[in-house]
Amino acid sequence: MLSPRASRLRDWALFAAAASVPAICVGVLGLRAVSNEADGARREVALGLATASARLSRAIDQETDRAEAALAALRSDGPLGGPLDSSPHGPPESAAAALAAIAPPFAAPVLLAPDRSVLLPAQAAPPTAPAPDGCAALARAAAGPDAQARAAARRDFLARCAEARSPAGRWLWPVLALDAAADRAVDHGAIAAWLEAHAAGLSEPERKAAAIEVDAALSGEPRERAAAALAAPRPERDALVAELRRGGLDAALRARPDARGLVSFRAGAAAGALRALPDGRSAGFVIHGSSLAGWLHGVARPLPPDVRADVLAGAAAAGAGRAPVAPELGGAPAALLPIAPELAVRLSPADPAAVERHAARGKRLLVGVGAAATALALGLAAVLFARMRAARRSSELRTDFVAAVSHELRTPIASVRMLSELLEEGRLAPDEHREVFEALGRESRRLGETVERLLGFSRMMAGRAAEGRAPARVADAVAASIDTFEERNPEMPRVVRELDPAAEASIDAGQIQLAVDNLLANALKYAPLAAPYLVRVARERGGVAIAVEDRGPGIARRDQRRIFEPFERADDRLSRAVSGSGIGLSLVRHVARAHGGGARVDSEPGRGAAFTLWIPGPRGPKEHTP
Repeated sequence: MLSPRASRLRDWALFAAAASVPAICVGVLGLRAVSNEADGARREVALGLATASARLSRAIDQETDRAEAALAALRSDGPLGGPLDSSPHGPPESAAAALAAIAPPFAAPVLLAPDRSVLLPAQAAPPTAPAPDGCAALARAAAGPDAQARAAARRDFLARCAEARSPAGRWLWPVLALDAAADRAVDHGAIAAWLEAHAAGLSEPERKAAAIEVDAALSGEPRERAAAALAAPRPERDALVAELRRGGLDAALRARPDARGLVSFRAGAAAGALRALPDGRSAGFVIHGSSLAGWLHGVARPLPPDVRADVLAGAAAAGAGRAPVAPELGGAPAALLPIAPELAVRLSPADPAAVERHAARGKRLLVGVGAAATALALGLAAVLFARMRAARRSSELRTDFVAAVSHELRTPIASVRMLSELLEEGRLAPDEHREVFEALGRESRRLGETVERLLGFSRMMAGRAAEGRAPARVADAVAASIDTFEERNPEMPRVVRELDPAAEASIDAGQIQLAVDNLLANALKYAPLAAPYLVRVARERGGVAIAVEDRGPGIARRDQRRIFEPFERADDRLSRAVSGSGIGLSLVRHVARAHGGGARVDSEPGRGAAFTLWIPGPRGPKEHTP
């Protein structure tokens, strides 16, 4: 048999389990749905990337086949068949235009000399104003042993020879200018302006050396301008030459031409096709990182706007040929399109976090729905649980009430029956008859009081109480109830009275007496040794307060509200030891509410209790005391 505490804990555990199971099921199903939705979105993105990769690969293949066919169809006496132009400005304009028309949009047209040097794209043209005569002599003097002559020659050189080069083609002016910048022999702004104008014509070693000197010799805005000019992207020709050298072009050119006379190659970070010309030159097109990136990000972009394209070169693209088109869905979707062994295009969503944001929104929505569902489930379960406990409690209280009422009725009935049998059988002496008659009257009155209390409670519950109210002095009705209590209990001390005769209200005198009778009977039950009792009638808050005080054991705060409910009693050993039906205080509260007022108790354990019945005055508002 479980104790009451263990039974309550069991009920709460069953309630928590019953309420949690639906919420957990909703959460699990929701998480599964959000996960499936996110996976579906990733699959859709991966499918879109795979489609874009296939279209891009098809476009590259088609353009490459077209360019190779056009290159193979060129006549030997066309614009590429003339003599090799020996001018430093590159090949004839007709050759450049012919190759530009042939080359695909993602490739650079190229024309190689017999020694494999690049003729097209052409080297940047030198300045149109040649260096003045005598610059070579000034350069030699600026490096001479005499310091004074060296300084004068350097000053004249910087003033006259801004376009001078060494026999090897190296620019001389920035070398001397940066050397003289430390002692302010030349304006720093002039150095920055020269570099901005000539940086495109500097070779890679010249750029690196100039960058080191600029960082050491210049300061402020001129240094920032010079550094920006040197850091600008290299010309297209330099990038192409570097890719051809690194890609093993020579090995590709040694391959045997196909039936059309073309050599198609994929080497390093470059790919393309070349055709050998009768004069030893080679013409064609080369796909490399810069040309591919310019096409992918140019105005005529071949990809949809929601796809991002990144060109991978070198080690980053080494495994592109073996990479899956759509990686596993746990990571970011991407597609890799190999162009050459060390050149590839990686396609990825333009907004990689879109799928995750969509999943995050789904999760937030799930959390909201789950919280609402959980709250609803808990609310419904709590209502059902409360109704279940209330029904169980009501059943228990009704059982206790029937037992208590049966006990209260059985005792006076048994006494009346026993005394009647004694009189009927004549077993009493004549001098004992008066005492027996008094006992019969007392037990009859006790039986009548119990029945009247039950009838009063029944009327209260049915809402038929206090129907005959009339203005009256409350003290008179209370005094009559006190007199009756003292007559019934002559052995108890006299009740202390503090009755205000001027306190008037519209009352049903019988109901007020019934309430006071119950309060005094309650005090006699639970505090028989705490007499005398105090009964007070006073005007309070526009109405009349009737208070019954004792100096008994008191009532715990947790029980003070519950004891006014029907069939409820304080849960302690004293209550269990005292017989009662549990309707007395409930009847008192119903009397107060029937008069438009309320009932309350002020008590602390060990300091007695004060039960107060408040009713409004003849014109006072209907106030309820919590």
